[in-house]
Amino acid sequence: MNKIRVLIADDSSLMRDIIRESLGDEFEFIETVMATNGEEARKKLLDGDHFELILCDWEMPGLNGNDLLRWLREESHMKAVPFIMITAKDDGESIMEVMKLGVTDYIVKPFSPDILCQKVSRVFKKKAANPQ
Repeated sequence: MNKIRVLIADDSSLMRDIIRESLGDEFEFIETVMATNGEEARKKLLDGDHFELILCDWEMPGLNGNDLLRWLREESHMKAVPFIMITAKDDGESIMEVMKLGVTDYIVKPFSPDILCQKVSRVFKKKAANPQ
């Protein structure tokens, strides 16, 4: 099976490692690429890197996850890339905000590796059922 490229954008190196290891334990076909903030993630996307999924923290310095999601949904060739927001924000207003922007799913910190893998698996199943 071809590798599926996943972009992980989080300003916490510990959180990036937790996400990468959780995905690696569950999915041998995932290749992860790291970004330390939203600006670095956007640069990777603009440089032509192709990703099948973006996992992004909301609260990062500079270009935050919300801004990255807004930008991504405005880019015609990338607007369909699944985007899972990972954040400590668990209030209804925040969830509605990113839902309106077109987030694919939402994970509240702290989370278990099982929750992360379930949500990622759901994205892959949906993509397989509806190839573009």
